[in-house]
Amino acid sequence: MIGRNDPCPCGSGKKYKQCCLLKQSEDQTLQAKGRHFFDRKFKLTTDLYSFLAQKQGGEWSFDHQKYKPFDSSLGHFREGAGNMWAYFFRVYDNGLRGIDWFVKERGQRYSGEDRKMLENWREMKVSCYQLVDQYEQGAVIEDIWSQERYRMPYCETMIKLPPWTVSVGMIEPYVEDWCIHGVFMWGHPDVASEVMTRTGQLQEEIAKASEQEMSPADILASNYPEMLDLCNRINSRKENPVSNLEEMREQVFVTYEYTCEYPELLEQMLLNIGDQYILAPGTDPAEGTTVISRADKLDGILGTIPAERRDKLGLNEIHISNDLGNIVIGKQGVTVSGWQSAELEATLELLASKLSTAVGLTQVNERKEVKQIPKELVLKGYNITTEKNLSDQEVTAYGNLPMLLQGFRDTQEKYPAESAEMLVRRREYEQFRINPDLSNLNLLRIALGLPESPFTG
Repeated sequence: MIGRNDPCPCGSGKKYKQCCLLKQSEDQTLQAKGRHFFDRKFKLTTDLYSFLAQKQGGEWSFDHQKYKPFDSSLGHFREGAGNMWAYFFRVYDNGLRGIDWFVKERGQRYSGEDRKMLENWREMKVSCYQLVDQYEQGAVIEDIWSQERYRMPYCETMIKLPPWTVSVGMIEPYVEDWCIHGVFMWGHPDVASEVMTRTGQLQEEIAKASEQEMSPADILASNYPEMLDLCNRINSRKENPVSNLEEMREQVFVTYEYTCEYPELLEQMLLNIGDQYILAPGTDPAEGTTVISRADKLDGILGTIPAERRDKLGLNEIHISNDLGNIVIGKQGVTVSGWQSAELEATLELLASKLSTAVGLTQVNERKEVKQIPKELVLKGYNITTEKNLSDQEVTAYGNLPMLLQGFRDTQEKYPAESAEMLVRRREYEQFRINPDLSNLNLLRIALGLPESPFTG
């Protein structure tokens, strides 16, 4: 057991009571405050619901009213959206919002922290927020109009989200920072520009009709159901899955097996053919099996990166090449495998030429596996050759760089009016949705000369 005055086991050199014990105590205090906060929030929300339901003819009648403005396509968000509208945005026949009506008639029953929370709820304004940064305990969101930033600790209402996620909603003070209040339909980065555009249109329409100037918060509050429907449409159109055979194509993975009388000679002859065939990274011939890759140095796509960015990426020491097929040479025979392509066919033709006679190569088996993949998906492998000691994460990131760079160029041609930053943000968001563990270590951003992202690296 560690004594309060013993050296802290973390190695800081401080006494335990002045280091980790103090941190544990602080963490426990914050956790206790968080529990009390959400307990209070639940109680007051329940009271608010009961009050409005009573005023609107009972729970059944009230629930029917609050769902009515929202499209059924919102799914499970519909209930939360209905509550937000009924509590904070709908103006009732007496001219008051739900929260104002509740405080006016029932506010005298509450004091202290309960009263303070209710007053915070009355003052909250709806806005559009984007996730722009992260820290160890949470995330940072930014108001798209004011650019004001808010720290959001991970808690009951805040989870780890994809980079650049956007939502329309409200936030409230939470312990020492902020938290989400009510429903937040987090979604695609495009939501920010679409909401801003639609808000601007509504501001102009209202100004022409009534000569009134309304703030973005007032516009969002007055048109809350429409704005949530807009967000939902944007998020849905980015998630349409491949659903029919017309959107698919076949790609064939082939494997050929051979017997070989002189495997060492075959290895030597292949490695002597210019730079088309290389010893696959990580291969150690001393282990009895040699893997040789047919490689393309990728001078085309990577050659477009300016010299100063290539230096920053370390591409003078790290060489990336297309893997166009593998030749595994072992004591028991030779196996050639890869995705069917002109380059792989050229390798097979080479093995069937005079080289076959020289090394005693005889084909004994052939296998083909047909895969159905989306038409836009390109299956490729890459080799990383370097003297540097790269981590597995770095190897994966460098291997993905050519594909990411080519994908960016293709997307840029399709959407020439979009900024490079916005195109990359979309890719980072969508990639997280597919595989949150895949990191690009900011390599694509460096290659494009963009600021590094706080969500990668």
